[in-house]
Amino acid sequence: MKSFVIQCALRLMPKRAYTSLLGRIVRSRWSARLIPWYARHFSIAVDELAKPIHEHVSLGEFFSRKLSAEARPISVGVVSPVDGVVSSMGRIDGHTLLQVKGQTYTLDEFLADDVAAGRYAQGWYITLYLSPSDYHRIHAPTDCTARHYRHIPGTLYPVNAHGVQHIPKLFVQNERVITYFDSADGPFVMAKVGAAGVGTVVVPFGQLPSRRNRSRGRMHDASCHATFEKGEEVGYFALGSTVVLLFPPAWPLRFVVKSGEKVRMGHTIATVVR
Repeated sequence: MKSFVIQCALRLMPKRAYTSLLGRIVRSRWSARLIPWYARHFSIAVDELAKPIHEHVSLGEFFSRKLSAEARPISVGVVSPVDGVVSSMGRIDGHTLLQVKGQTYTLDEFLADDVAAGRYAQGWYITLYLSPSDYHRIHAPTDCTARHYRHIPGTLYPVNAHGVQHIPKLFVQNERVITYFDSADGPFVMAKVGAAGVGTVVVPFGQLPSRRNRSRGRMHDASCHATFEKGEEVGYFALGSTVVLLFPPAWPLRFVVKSGEKVRMGHTIATVVR
């Protein structure tokens, strides 16, 4: 009964209206007054900031804050692209990935591309959840080149524990940006999944549809050519959300983290076995 009530509440939640209202609030200059409280409430290490806390002009700017170069050293192997928690990971069972225990979704649905799904079947995946307290910028997990990206319109269910546990196939219902990369070890996919309260997903290699067209309309596909060194920024979220990395089965990959583990950007999540 409790699960049914939570699911109904999430389905009835005015997700776009909530996100739009929250976006207007956090982008306003007066919201800067909330930054000291926010930093204390979420125990944010202000000594890691790229600029002093009082120089952030809005709460929204602080959400997507930059850190100093020394705050996130880049380790060996494949590194975490974000600060967050490993919510699920491992081998892709055919075309099926685990959202959370008892909830699954498929590559075909997630990528909206049967051909690409076939390339990553039986491969590897790792899902990283960013909470509102986390650093929200996204970085390259290895030296790579972005070749193609796809924006898939959708809704904005919360991606917290309540959302992923009670909304079946949440990750294929939410708006997302799928980017295809090449690297020395092979191709991989980075997917940025939107969520309630996330009004912005920014990528440096292309233009995404306007806010008005993000929940409806056609998918937007575009080629790109942008090269990144490991640890270099490849985009950011406003507030928080989820990143999913996909690797084809030929990748010589061995994960060194486990589900439920907290990781920071630059932390080794997998080694490349040559």
